[in-house]
Amino acid sequence: MRIAYLSHVSSRWIKQRPHFLSEALGRVEGVDVAFFDSLFVKRGRLVKGQRLAVPVWHLPLVPQRLRERLTAVDAVMSTMSALLLFVLWHPDVVIVTHARHQRLVRVLRTARVRIIYDCMDLNREFSDATQADIAAEHQLRAAAELVWCSSAAIADDVRSTHPDARTQVVRNALDRASAESVFAAPGAVEAGTVRFIGTVSEWFRFEDVLALLQAEPDIRVELVGPTDVRVPSHPRLIAIGPKPHAEVLSLMATSDVLVMPFEITPLVLGVDPVKVYEYVVSGRPVVCSDYPELAHFGPDISRVSGTESFVSAVLASMGAPGRTQTDVRSFVDHNNWDARARSATEAL
Repeated sequence: MRIAYLSHVSSRWIKQRPHFLSEALGRVEGVDVAFFDSLFVKRGRLVKGQRLAVPVWHLPLVPQRLRERLTAVDAVMSTMSALLLFVLWHPDVVIVTHARHQRLVRVLRTARVRIIYDCMDLNREFSDATQADIAAEHQLRAAAELVWCSSAAIADDVRSTHPDARTQVVRNALDRASAESVFAAPGAVEAGTVRFIGTVSEWFRFEDVLALLQAEPDIRVELVGPTDVRVPSHPRLIAIGPKPHAEVLSLMATSDVLVMPFEITPLVLGVDPVKVYEYVVSGRPVVCSDYPELAHFGPDISRVSGTESFVSAVLASMGAPGRTQTDVRSFVDHNNWDARARSATEAL
């Protein structure tokens, strides 16, 4: 089976679900995978030197921010991109990740290519989602023969809008090889260093972090990843930008505490965060803002509500011993991308 994984996330963006899942699909026996993304991307935010373990092709898709203004151009470029994808890879199955791929999907369906929608977010909840995007996603959900949902909340949402849709919960997971590299050389813990790994955007609770810094003068907070919003000025709050995935795992393993302080918005309610899986495998204490989708992590993380609870939980976790390698390996065995890929392809 030949699969084309078409992602709205660049192959060189900080590593996320599309990258891990496409690579894991490529390791399934009898499956060949190629990764497709847009040729047009803001270069300044890409991770230098990152390469995927599957072939990568760039398509001339109109950037998201210009699609409404260039509707006719978008239609032409989507058609051209669909034809290029088909000619370059001859796929049996095309997996798409966003409403912006709807025009391309219409072309591919005329060639009787099977369409899977890998729905990783409640996309209508993004601040830049337009009515056209919402309508396109509605059509995409209806057109797909199967909708992979990264969380139970998303699966419920799909069924609420399309009762006849075939859905499968394919949660996020871990890259086993990367996890085992952390086991081999975990590094020394940097006392007092609290880290957040991931995109810093409008849902980030800076008030929690600033309260933590005020409560304990020996704490330093580092934000590792791209930043979409202004970071408050504080001498012990450092935004260090995106890093290669191997370096990110090392930073996790040497953190005193790892945190995810989020506003619980409708968008966040649908998220099964990759970063939390990686936090757990680092072996370090983890403190997250609480919402139902985190329940399956059980005692591996501390779930808190409100600034005061966040500060108390982080302070209580400082200097705590990490989880044992036995516990971490068991977690990896049940939550790795290869296991997710096998489960996902069985449904095909």
